[in-house]
Amino acid sequence: MTTAKDVAAYAGVSTATVARVVGGYGYVSEETRRRVLEAVRALNYHPNAIARSMVKGSTNTIGLVVSDTANPFYPDVIRGVEDVCHRAGYNVILCNSDEDVEKEQRYLRVLMAKQIDGLIMTTTSDGVSYLLDITQRKIPVVMLDRAPKGSGFDSVTVDNRGGAYEAVQHLIKLGHRRIGVITAPTRIWTSNERLEGYKMALKEHGIPIQSELIYQDDRKEEGGYRGAMRLMGIDNPPTALFTTNNLRTVGALRYLKERGVNIPKQLSVIGFDDQSWMGLLDPPLTVVAQPAYFLGTSAGELLVQRLQGKAPMEEQVVVMKASLVVRKSCAPPRGHS
Repeated sequence: MTTAKDVAAYAGVSTATVARVVGGYGYVSEETRRRVLEAVRALNYHPNAIARSMVKGSTNTIGLVVSDTANPFYPDVIRGVEDVCHRAGYNVILCNSDEDVEKEQRYLRVLMAKQIDGLIMTTTSDGVSYLLDITQRKIPVVMLDRAPKGSGFDSVTVDNRGGAYEAVQHLIKLGHRRIGVITAPTRIWTSNERLEGYKMALKEHGIPIQSELIYQDDRKEEGGYRGAMRLMGIDNPPTALFTTNNLRTVGALRYLKERGVNIPKQLSVIGFDDQSWMGLLDPPLTVVAQPAYFLGTSAGELLVQRLQGKAPMEEQVVVMKASLVVRKSCAPPRGHS
């Protein structure tokens, strides 16, 4: 393996000069820089990134931990983060926690060993005490999509409560009173917020909250399938269904198609999250759309500002609006005049 010493001998300079050229710090004449870079190319030298970081005090690397890369919501978020960080000269290490707290903590330890400069993460838990080691190292953190209360970290989220409220209110205005919801356990911050929005809309219109119409499941697409099966199997099934993320929407739609349920004549459906193919369904699906890409760019910009010392001292909280996209999957319940 080629070393800095080999490059120095080839270029006729000291190893300290090689370090300055490769690390991009300190003064080196243009002629010397040219000789060192020529030696680097000729010997195919790859400097040790960690060793360089010890000199520079930075690895130009950002950790990005998301909860589920299989969720179609996240590719646009990830792209947004990567676009901003790349332009600012930072590399991004992507980790997928798969909604597993232990896996998330293991990845955080790996990222700390990589000496990341900053962290953007979608936490799997309401508690953030296990991030203490990161804060003690003065590594800036931006919470993305989920922001546990009292974390003290910068955050970029969507108004989940407001988006869910708008979706359920749309159904209520169409005349629905028995509205089922398929969601995740409330330990997941976004699911808790969306369930609160669902309940808030019902309460505001004087509609009782009925536990038999609320289905919670850790599983994603399978949870949506089982939720639709459970809700449609009760004695007095709902006339409308609200699913709180796109994977659960897919599962629910699969079950409803298998059972031959006509949407929206027999059942109105609204999903949280939008994808391009949802407008191509028959009928096209009404959804609550999130600005996924801009969530990512906002989180990336906020972290870069922190790293460059340009952000305010106080905690920054960015909450983006979720928008109801009305298509053809909702109609008044049968018999409603």
